[in-house]
Amino acid sequence: MKKRILIFSQLVFAICYTSPGYALPVRIQSLTDVGIKLKADIPVSGTVRSEDGAPMPGVSVLIKGTTNGTTTDKDGKYQISVPEGATLIFSFVGYLSLERTTDKLSIIDVQLEPDIQTLEQVVVVGYGTQQKKDLVGSVAVAGRKEFGDVNVSTVNQLIQGKIAGVQVVNNSGVPGSGTNIVIRGTGSFSSVAPLYVIDGIQSDAGTFNSLSPYDIESITVLKDASSVAIYGAQGANGVVQVTTKRAKSGALRIAYDGYYGISQAWKKLDLLNASQYIDLVKDIAAVQNTKIPDKLNTPDVLVDRTDWQDVIFQTAKLQEHHLSLSGGTDKVLYTIAAGYTNQESIEVGYNFKRLNLLINLEENIGKHIRLGQSLNMRYTLRTGTTPDFTAALRMPPYAPVYDPTNLGGYSRVTTINDLNDSFNPLTNVFLRDKKDRSWLNYAQFFGEIDILNGLKFRSQASLNIGYGSGYDFIQANKNGNLTNPDGIIEGYGWSLFPLLENILSYNKHWGKHMVSATLGNSYRDPGAARSVSLSGSGFNNYDITQIGVVSKANLNPAGGTAAGAATSALISYFGRVNYSFRDRYLLSFTLRRDGVSVFGPSKRFGNFPSVGLGWKVNEEPFMSGLTSVSSLKLRASWGKTGNASIPPFSYEPLVFKGVANNIVYSLGPDKIYVRGATIGAASNPNLGWEETTQTDVGIDLGLWEDRLNLTVDYYNRQNDGLLVNVNIPPSTGVGGTGYIPTAILTNAASAYNRGLEVSATYNGQVGPLQFSISANGAYNKNQVTTLGTQNAVPITGGGYAGVSAMTRTEPGHPIGAFYGYKTDHVAISQADVDAYNKLAQERSGGKSTVYQANLKPGDIIFQDLNNDGVVNEKDQTFLGSPIPKWNYGANVNLSYHSFDLMVSLQGIGGVQTVNALRYWTEGTTRPFNSSTAVLDRWRKEGDITSIPRAGQNANSNLNLRPSDRFVEDGSYLRVRNVTLGYGVPSAVLHRWMGNAVSSIRMYVTAQNLFTITKYSGYDPEVSGQSFLFARGIDQGQYPQPRTFLVGLQLGF
Repeated sequence: MKKRILIFSQLVFAICYTSPGYALPVRIQSLTDVGIKLKADIPVSGTVRSEDGAPMPGVSVLIKGTTNGTTTDKDGKYQISVPEGATLIFSFVGYLSLERTTDKLSIIDVQLEPDIQTLEQVVVVGYGTQQKKDLVGSVAVAGRKEFGDVNVSTVNQLIQGKIAGVQVVNNSGVPGSGTNIVIRGTGSFSSVAPLYVIDGIQSDAGTFNSLSPYDIESITVLKDASSVAIYGAQGANGVVQVTTKRAKSGALRIAYDGYYGISQAWKKLDLLNASQYIDLVKDIAAVQNTKIPDKLNTPDVLVDRTDWQDVIFQTAKLQEHHLSLSGGTDKVLYTIAAGYTNQESIEVGYNFKRLNLLINLEENIGKHIRLGQSLNMRYTLRTGTTPDFTAALRMPPYAPVYDPTNLGGYSRVTTINDLNDSFNPLTNVFLRDKKDRSWLNYAQFFGEIDILNGLKFRSQASLNIGYGSGYDFIQANKNGNLTNPDGIIEGYGWSLFPLLENILSYNKHWGKHMVSATLGNSYRDPGAARSVSLSGSGFNNYDITQIGVVSKANLNPAGGTAAGAATSALISYFGRVNYSFRDRYLLSFTLRRDGVSVFGPSKRFGNFPSVGLGWKVNEEPFMSGLTSVSSLKLRASWGKTGNASIPPFSYEPLVFKGVANNIVYSLGPDKIYVRGATIGAASNPNLGWEETTQTDVGIDLGLWEDRLNLTVDYYNRQNDGLLVNVNIPPSTGVGGTGYIPTAILTNAASAYNRGLEVSATYNGQVGPLQFSISANGAYNKNQVTTLGTQNAVPITGGGYAGVSAMTRTEPGHPIGAFYGYKTDHVAISQADVDAYNKLAQERSGGKSTVYQANLKPGDIIFQDLNNDGVVNEKDQTFLGSPIPKWNYGANVNLSYHSFDLMVSLQGIGGVQTVNALRYWTEGTTRPFNSSTAVLDRWRKEGDITSIPRAGQNANSNLNLRPSDRFVEDGSYLRVRNVTLGYGVPSAVLHRWMGNAVSSIRMYVTAQNLFTITKYSGYDPEVSGQSFLFARGIDQGQYPQPRTFLVGLQLGF
């Protein structure tokens, strides 16, 4: 214990001693009192030049083990005073650092050499690697430099706002919730998910999300056809490649990363107080001719007892810890890493815990054989559930959180006494016991052998094994005037998915020619999955709440059994040839042939070619005079990829049968009902691939030894053969209602995404200040070109509350665009209504024509867009798109001596969001609590306002019809991350702690510090019910929290 205290006290003193803001004031009477011998400093000067002899201004010249130093001037010269025997460190971004001992020299001239590893960055591509300077496709990489020492809880956050054309959308602010990564827009009606590849082997989104951010070395995004075509059917939506950390040979290295923090909701909505709420309820009751309960005429209901937003939100605690061990020899390399995450939700009642374990091993057997094994294990525990957002906003402010007179205490408000029939949002928090556990084991294996010089063979396999269990119990509670019985659901399931790939690669360089070739095949087994669940109710007491104590009479085993293969089988053959002439002219050709079982026998195989060209202009003799241009490459690519994201056996007719589906026949003289069957989905043996044809033209420019890098890409991505339901003509003899199909799934639709991407990075140094500034932006236009036939029925979706559909997909507009009526104004008076009715009669020629059905003063008047005098479904129009036109990000990394600062911003623009929460908070059709916006509602003749009268019924043809009323600008700019860190200098560490600790860094972080937006809801970062035809509809999605962290990193 004494030793621990001594080390801790030394550590604290070291931190204080080296921090300018916390220097200890020490009065020294005599230098001999502290045993220091006075020595005179020696002046040293010199010139720093580059490898070509040019002077280098701005080079850092630092005395090793101290923070004292200087920088070279515009002529590369420096001058500094140093103690006798000191060592100088010369460093500059993009160059190898150089150390020189002064001895008794007074002049020290040095020459710095470029960091070849940095300048010739190696990039992971499909089934191999390439130098970045030789790429002909659109490939973006984010590594530890771009990640910085940013501490995030999910791997997706590592690339948020860091790669042009890549949008990372969080599905929810609830810990452990998933994300959607969208690359270059939405190009399918079935899926937008990219392919995930982990350490060279295909995987899935679940495994990707399970990775610990601490275990990631780099993330590479493949965007154009030249780079993704080698993945064929899997690459239509782009490819996200992850490289996990690998050990380097040497002694054991131990690293610890950990933080503690808090999260909070960063916004609250303004709701009515008790008095204002009672006033609204009485307005609604008067219009709807409803009797006011006696309770609402008492002073008791004018007391503000509960702020329901304060009730459901909390200051949540979170922590994460990660420990890694790595090392090895020239024979064996090993990495072992373990992580623990514990996050509370900013909404009460929910907790997320995760355990991660990563083991990477690589062995060299002789000089020509290499083996590798990797195991990624994850265990997650989700406890509890979050309260209902909408219910919380609707609750009366006078209602208490807990009412002991009601069954369970947390029960629904009694309709008879209050009119308000909203649920208590805490019912699911305090009366419910919910636990969801999942285990994921992702194992990878590879073997590699050098056959000849430049020729090697690699075989790799993966096995994804998952297991999950769920437990959900809720106590009995009051549902208004009725009683909800207790209930329980328990379920279990497992899955297994294997993959095997074989790759033969060849690399040869002779004279002016360089060739690399890859040939391989891949087989993804359909795997297997099993699950079972049971439900029941009727507990005698709550001492034991397990499914086993439920009586057989109340047990329901029919609900949750499922078995069988969960995916389809895929077999593939692929090849790629890269050719370079004079290290100047580049050519890449790829071909992949995929066969997948989800299509009929005649449509299972598809061919996906691509070609890419590149020209290193800076290598031409005529560029030799432009010394400022360090790299200039023009590139172009074209290719095809496929998509087969449909359920298995979609090409076969599906049959429904059984009494449960109401499929029975009455037979015989006694009219006995017997079980029958019918076609549930029409067959289409011609179902085939969705095909994506993409053209990309780009330029890569590097200036001043690549300190400034600029990349520009233009792309045109055409998606054809998109799967869509087409109506069946009556002549086929098929078509009807209920379980009889009226449409057939076919490859009929087309859409495109066209856009421009720009990214720039500048790395520089001014003395001890090193900095990296990057920015990226992308513009994308999404549009449907056909749904198969001229008279095809548009695809509708996005319904919510009383709105049946809010989105419409049809040619000439984006996928899932918002569609409805356009508001004009709120009718001021009866005279205003009469004037519009008169206008309707003049335009239509009908004497009894009314402009808008049931229109009264105080109602919203909608626009007659076709000028026929009547507002009806023909006046609906497109109101905006949930697909952003603009995505952008900016990142700044600074380091000054021992301090570092990182700032990351991300945003979107040209996007609309439906604030569906306003349907409840501003709808005023039912006596729920509402937004303070309704204080400005229309109340009497002559009122001029944008808020309609209270009490109108929630009719789809009235004020709450689908319209632009709740469509808002969803653009935002968000400060994703601000991190300030301090690393204790190594000399100080060695002085105070010897060799026990090699590095210490402390930091503070703020995530989602602030957001600039016009959106009035909780959070503009909205995904919606799904990510296709209901995207961008905010029905109460939990907001991203504002988070503050304090962390520590240790190296041993």
